[in-house]
Amino acid sequence: MRRLFQSAGCAAATAVFCLFAARAQAISSAVNISTRMMVETGDNVLIGGFIVFGTGQKNIAVRAIGPSLPVKGALSNPVLELHDGTGAIIAMNDDWRSSQQNALIAAGMAPANDLDSALITVLSPGAYTVIVRGVNNAVGLALVEVYDLDPGTPTARLGNISTRGHVLVDDNIMIGGFILRGDLNKRTILRVRGPSLSLNGVPLAGRMMDPTIELHDGNGALMAQNDNWRSSQEQEIEASALAPTDDHEPAIVATLTPGNYTAVVRGANNSTGIALVEMYDLDQPPQSDGSTLYVAQLRPQGAATSQGSGTATLRLAADGKSAIISFSFSNLSGPISGMHIHGADGGIIFDVDSATPQADGTIIWVLTPVGSLSVADILNQIKAGQTYFNIHTAQYPNGEIKGFFNVSTGAQTAPVPTPAPPLPSVPPTVTDAGRFLSQSTFGATDALIAKVQSQGYEGFLSDQFAAPMSSHLAFVDAAVAALPSPAPSATPNQPTLTQTNDAWWTYAVSAPDQLRQRVAFALSETLVVSINSAGLANKPFALPAYYDVLVKDAFGNYRQLLEDITLNTAMGAYLNMLQNDKANPSRGTLPNENYAREIMQLFSIGLYDLNLDGSLTLSPGGFPIATYGQDAILGTAAVFTGWTYGQPGVANPVFFPGAAAQDWRSPMINIASHHQTTAKTILNGVTLPTGQTAAQDLKTTLDTIFNHPNVGPLVSRQLIQRLVTSNPSPGYVYRVASVFNNNGQGVRGDLKAVVHAILMDYDARVGFATAQGAGHEREPVLRVTNLLRGFNATSPNGQFSVRNAYASLSEEAMHSPTVFNFFSPEYEAPGAIAQAGLKSPEFEITAETTVVSIANYLRTAIYSFLGPGTARITLDLAAEQTRAADPAALVDHLNTLLMAGRMSPNMRTTLINAVNQIPSSNPLERARTAIYLVINSPEFTIDK
Repeated sequence: MRRLFQSAGCAAATAVFCLFAARAQAISSAVNISTRMMVETGDNVLIGGFIVFGTGQKNIAVRAIGPSLPVKGALSNPVLELHDGTGAIIAMNDDWRSSQQNALIAAGMAPANDLDSALITVLSPGAYTVIVRGVNNAVGLALVEVYDLDPGTPTARLGNISTRGHVLVDDNIMIGGFILRGDLNKRTILRVRGPSLSLNGVPLAGRMMDPTIELHDGNGALMAQNDNWRSSQEQEIEASALAPTDDHEPAIVATLTPGNYTAVVRGANNSTGIALVEMYDLDQPPQSDGSTLYVAQLRPQGAATSQGSGTATLRLAADGKSAIISFSFSNLSGPISGMHIHGADGGIIFDVDSATPQADGTIIWVLTPVGSLSVADILNQIKAGQTYFNIHTAQYPNGEIKGFFNVSTGAQTAPVPTPAPPLPSVPPTVTDAGRFLSQSTFGATDALIAKVQSQGYEGFLSDQFAAPMSSHLAFVDAAVAALPSPAPSATPNQPTLTQTNDAWWTYAVSAPDQLRQRVAFALSETLVVSINSAGLANKPFALPAYYDVLVKDAFGNYRQLLEDITLNTAMGAYLNMLQNDKANPSRGTLPNENYAREIMQLFSIGLYDLNLDGSLTLSPGGFPIATYGQDAILGTAAVFTGWTYGQPGVANPVFFPGAAAQDWRSPMINIASHHQTTAKTILNGVTLPTGQTAAQDLKTTLDTIFNHPNVGPLVSRQLIQRLVTSNPSPGYVYRVASVFNNNGQGVRGDLKAVVHAILMDYDARVGFATAQGAGHEREPVLRVTNLLRGFNATSPNGQFSVRNAYASLSEEAMHSPTVFNFFSPEYEAPGAIAQAGLKSPEFEITAETTVVSIANYLRTAIYSFLGPGTARITLDLAAEQTRAADPAALVDHLNTLLMAGRMSPNMRTTLINAVNQIPSSNPLERARTAIYLVINSPEFTIDK
């Protein structure tokens, strides 16, 4: 596989030099990369990136050479930082003798000058970034070098190498060197981007408009050069599927023998500017056997209301000529009528059910042209996440379940990431506080920013952990009690879904226990219960009672949470555990499998074995390893039998009580005569003996599930995704999952400790927020709560009766269309995001229509009001109107309040100019315009 890798800071797209290296053994591979260029300040420090591919670990040395360079203007004292794939610093060095002196000397990596920097480290597979800057913001020429210290290791290899910097003239052009070692030739493409560079869709200021590239051999002889890519090798470049998007950008295709090479980037006619230079290995395999693993999560397709689910895997051969397909599924509505792999346009590109299975059940797919699609087209669609696997049934002839193939990582041996550096012991800045609040609350306020600065992170967290719980059920009860009294003969007042929604919005916007409520919302997107099934929309006490379980247990133990949701009546109704009866052979009925399936698949362990860092555990054949089979589902389904409504005060409760006795507030109870007491085989092959009570079966089953090693990484990763970033680094997941496994006092599943670990991890507090894949799209409801909280929204009765939210936002608490939430944690938007291997869960509900409807909804909140006319929710813009006299002051305050100081200079200038177009005599319009533009901007929407 080959795909664009952008190192940390490549979003700003200065100069990056990318190389995908090759397999070990006889295939040539990169063992050293070095680039010399001017190190400046700000965005123009030197930034290099590389990827370690494979299943093992890679021993490397990284050096930043300045004072020992025999050139004029060398950087006098370089500082070296090594970041992981999310930008978190995992190692750093100033003067090389200050640490690892003996190891550097022993490896032959000791620089000639004590002020040069160097480090040695062992890295797990993943993306890494090297940053070189000058002490005290000094500038000068520097050389960054990355050495593979064990190039013969077959299980890991240096895969992608990059360097970023500002391309100037004379000695300050960009000069990148690399070495190929091995026996075979390597086909590569080099290209430079300049005119096409953009940031958040806006052409990048200062980009180089006419870059050129030269390729030199180890003797300095010119091998090839290019100015505009169409001027030569046009057909070869187009065939690579990596042609530049602008005709003024250069590219070279070359087949290289093992040896030393240099790429030189300069501007035509001595022009300067920002450029991106890339090198792709056109036959790069990312796994030790040369194959690339893609996984599809199969979910209900389109409008299908199926309970079916499953997975499919595609292992693409290194030569791109064939793939091995495997799949598993369950709970379909009926007989299968077809299984296919579809392309980007929805057409079938491989008919799975017509292929002959291998002895192990896998299918061999030999790629061939289909219609107008060439094999190269099909490969490009696979790599861009545009192909999907689906299963058709008699009830759903157009497809019952489907899933897009996305590249996945894994290892046969569990990786151990490098420990993160300690957090700096400095008070939070305004920007730090704002970013922290975006992760720990439903939106920052000026008062909370000041509070975090005053208390520090730990003080704020201590207060939040101690804050009393705001009960949703108590809110609904109070709202019902406040309704006008009915006539004596009328039915007593009953709540509606309105009170349930009002409780959620009111607490999200104004509850003092913000962290608890935010974590409960995150949990509700994994442990899903929704109005859209089991008639729960008409059982308004059921939903707040369930949500209170999440609120209560948000800082408790996950084992207790699993038990509480299992016995909750709303969950029982939603996933068919309520009144799930034992098997009846005479009727041919079996226990319902729905809850048994979802508690394992979605709520705890997932479908495949995981390493502690969240990556897949792979079999010797390179495939994911299933966590459980149908026997475990059947056995667990039998455990969850005999449970029915709690019936407080009833001396002899029954399995099928009348409507009046159906209590949605109390946990379910078990009726022994309806519980299956036969022996049962559950997860991990554990056997429950004959004759156990329902309580005994339940305890052993929940204990077995809870103690599975997958629970820590699965729960930790999904909470990180909801609170901090869609693409947590393996190290981030590893550290938080380790806390889940042991809070430091021998306790497993301590969610308070897990939440603390998530928010106080190095990646959350200091991580390089501009790295590729950092942050996440703000969920639509969070965009609304940020707006309402940021501008002290009020309503006449103090409640927030937000209306029509789901219709406009495609999201609202407890309104998920299925048990799989509004979006999957594994979703990768097809195209560039999927090709980069990045998760983008919230993008699954982002489309042209939702972008417009959300913008319109937010405009209504800013320019008018939300809610019914009798309970209008309005913003307090008095302070912003005062600031509007100075557009720069207004914009800067919005930057602090809403964006934690991350607004780009271009965006700031654009907003100030926009506000200046409005007469100063209309401060309200100035304030509204500025807020509307910020709240709908890409830079706000992507929360980093």
